[in-house]
Amino acid sequence: NKPVFPGCEKKATEDQKFLCFNQEIMKHIGKNFEFPELARQMGIQGKVYVTFVIDQKGAITNATVARSVDKHLDAEAVRIVNTLPKMTPAKQRGKSVPVAFTVPINFKLQ
Repeated sequence: NKPVFPGCEKKATEDQKFLCFNQEIMKHIGKNFEFPELARQMGIQGKVYVTFVIDQKGAITNATVARSVDKHLDAEAVRIVNTLPKMTPAKQRGKSVPVAFTVPINFKLQ
């Protein structure tokens, strides 16, 4: 079973829970996102990929940049991922197991 984002527990199927998980992560990123001022002034934009692990307790650990754009954007992307709430951990044969995920965060100047 995949990890469950808080608030997605009531969904009927695993697929619905996972869809909710992805939507909630994107919502969280959108809400907590702050474009770094230095990057804005320099006109830096792009897509940063952040890899992280949801451990056996449901906590976010080991957030690292898988694909970098700029150190300022990378730092903000890792900061956002580290603010994700505690989740229901993934289970395999009834035991909680750590699971790695990669999330793309698109930094775009408007």
